[in-house]
Amino acid sequence: MENKLRKYINKKFKMYPKTKEIVEVREELYSIMLDKYNDCLQNGESPESSYQYAIEMMVDYKDAIREVETGSSLSALKKKLINLAAISSFYFICLTLIYLFVSMFVLDSFEKTWLIAVGGAFVYFVFLSVNGYQYARLFHLRILSRCGIGLIFISLIPLLYVFPSLYLSSMGIAHIWGKSWLVVVVIALGYIVADYVIFRRLLSIFERGMHLVAAGLVLTTVLYLLASMCLGLWSSAWIIYVLYLAIVSLAFYIGEKTGKFLNDGTGE
Repeated sequence: MENKLRKYINKKFKMYPKTKEIVEVREELYSIMLDKYNDCLQNGESPESSYQYAIEMMVDYKDAIREVETGSSLSALKKKLINLAAISSFYFICLTLIYLFVSMFVLDSFEKTWLIAVGGAFVYFVFLSVNGYQYARLFHLRILSRCGIGLIFISLIPLLYVFPSLYLSSMGIAHIWGKSWLVVVVIALGYIVADYVIFRRLLSIFERGMHLVAAGLVLTTVLYLLASMCLGLWSSAWIIYVLYLAIVSLAFYIGEKTGKFLNDGTGE
């Protein structure tokens, strides 16, 4: 029953930020509810009745919880916004100084230095995406947290694909737009893997399977494109997909048989 109380109070505090004040209130309330439960048992109450009396303690402390939750949430939000504003201001001031210094004293020209501003903006986009994800995690917002992970990987596309290709072509070094888009496929693979690893416990068995299938499909696409671009095997490299489908089918077949074996508890 103690575990049931713990699950109950964790559920009630699920949407609250993990600030020091909230954690302290949660643990104090859990201790009070547990004491109430034990006192009721000692007075001859049944376990279920004792549990009901214990959770009724939430009503008596609702105002206190709301006050702490509101103050803590606003405090966490205010602190994060202040830090974000301070870091952003410092970053763009430094970026401007670097842009002016390189343009006026190093290259003595503003012709190509616009790339500094573009690259700096792309880096800031990644930083902003990471902060958005951290804020969603602070308040246990599952959907927004998963969207935040997606936004982080989206922000990597301009930084790892657009900027390098733009820089090389603008400087006249190389024109790689026709091949560098493969980076986007790799980033998509990274997103699928990261989403699976971070939120694995929250995913159903079906969702986990779809994540693994999608990751394998993207990886197969990467291998196909690499083989086709580097070796010119466009007309024959597609057989990689056939091999992948064969491996997936075999994996599902073995998984199904293994599951039946474990459920039956026999090897027959």
